[in-house]
Amino acid sequence: MSSANVRLKLHFDLDLAVPAQLSALDHERLCKAFATALGATVIQGLPVIAGKQLGKAGVAVVGCHHHLDAVSLVTQAVDRRRIIDVAPHLTDREVDFLATKAAARLPASPSEAAGYLRRQALALVNEYRLVPCSVAALLSNGQPTRIAGRLNLTNGHIFLGEEYRQTRLQANQGPLEVSIDGTSVMVTAESSGHTLTGPVLDVQVPVLAPHRDALIARWQAA
Repeated sequence: MSSANVRLKLHFDLDLAVPAQLSALDHERLCKAFATALGATVIQGLPVIAGKQLGKAGVAVVGCHHHLDAVSLVTQAVDRRRIIDVAPHLTDREVDFLATKAAARLPASPSEAAGYLRRQALALVNEYRLVPCSVAALLSNGQPTRIAGRLNLTNGHIFLGEEYRQTRLQANQGPLEVSIDGTSVMVTAESSGHTLTGPVLDVQVPVLAPHRDALIARWQAA
């Protein structure tokens, strides 16, 4: 068999009207659906037909490679609530941007989709977004106290000032009540011990999500 000395590329764009269940697929699944629909009849048949026509001009097809791509012409968007649930630190504009940007490659599995949206959100915004807060807790001697801090909306960590470096909290006292200054928002934090900077306090991101609107408004007003 002779070796190839010319590579011929034929490029066709087919504008299609597809059923709703197809247009709703992400990019990867949309391409797979069309590859299945076209099947061997088209993918293997086209080179055969082209070879017969080219053979009339004394040209032999000695190799063939195909590339299939499908691009939705309809703007898809992820439900805003799904983004807010995993990234309550984003502003309205950032949520809208990510809703469109992440739609094409959103995994089908809910857990994988949540992880994907969280990663995309942090890639978009991973800065500290702090709001003042107050934590009600028991000291190691059993006395109640309130600790002033700053809650990071991006990951739920509560930053404390230098005055709390020597503060020691009672172990195993359960969820700690956190009030957000200037709002009616109350959430719960968990204590995971102490470091050189003082108590380690964190609010889980899913706990922040239901209060996202008020928290973002407080951060923007700061």
